[in-house]
Amino acid sequence: MDAWLRRQSPAALLVAGLGVIAGVGYVDVATGPELTPILGYLLPIVPVAWYAGTRPAAILAGAGALAALLAEVFAPGGHVHGLVLVWNAAMRLAELLLVAWLVARWRAADERARELERTDPLTGAVNVRALYGLAAVEIARARRYRHPFTVAFIDLDEFKVVNDRLGHGAGDAVLRTVARALSAVLRGSDVVARVGGDEFVVLLPETGTAPARLAIEKLRQAIAGIVPAHGWRLTASIGVATYLVPPESVDALVGIADQLMFVAKQNGKNAVNHETRNEAPALP
Repeated sequence: MDAWLRRQSPAALLVAGLGVIAGVGYVDVATGPELTPILGYLLPIVPVAWYAGTRPAAILAGAGALAALLAEVFAPGGHVHGLVLVWNAAMRLAELLLVAWLVARWRAADERARELERTDPLTGAVNVRALYGLAAVEIARARRYRHPFTVAFIDLDEFKVVNDRLGHGAGDAVLRTVARALSAVLRGSDVVARVGGDEFVVLLPETGTAPARLAIEKLRQAIAGIVPAHGWRLTASIGVATYLVPPESVDALVGIADQLMFVAKQNGKNAVNHETRNEAPALP
């Protein structure tokens, strides 16, 4: 149910909520002024506030207060004084709006907590925990649909020099700049994760050898464009593994790219070491 509701548009949820409000209003009229089903009016507001946000829920709150007011006016035997009608309507509207606001705020806090769980607090990039989850999903997709898959392991060269010369505050600023620069040149489906002090992993789903080379060159140029101070440019050693058949585990996926990065660093740094690891699967 949660997954289904997440897929619905705010407009669709609002329309469904209005339908429920209309049904509750009909019941309200039928039961008379002695019984106002306030919980019935809350029934659609809570999920709409959670899945669609404050504005659609506020519209439902207004519709619920109006339906309750009309129920009091037109209910059989209803003879409520005008000022009492206005007071009751105002109180119901306040109650429904308060619930809508509280649920929407709760939802926002929950989303924020989830985001913090998967985000590196310094750079805003994906953290290691989230990387493993996303990579596992992409490995399964690549195996199911037989798509190539590329992973890059990036280690900034001489990053210690940044901290030593300019201080850790400048080093943190450089890491944030690197994360933004990498994200800026990649597709929306790609993933940038910070996995160590000055180490990043980039996942490139559905990316074969040739497209991966172009993407990695963009990454290398983006890093080279970062100038910490005095004309000294940042460089990186990058290990890249393109899989026509992804490995079974995320550890293997990242580990091979890490090994390739280490070779690039050992061979003089500021280099890319790219390998295609296996052959395409035979078609049945």
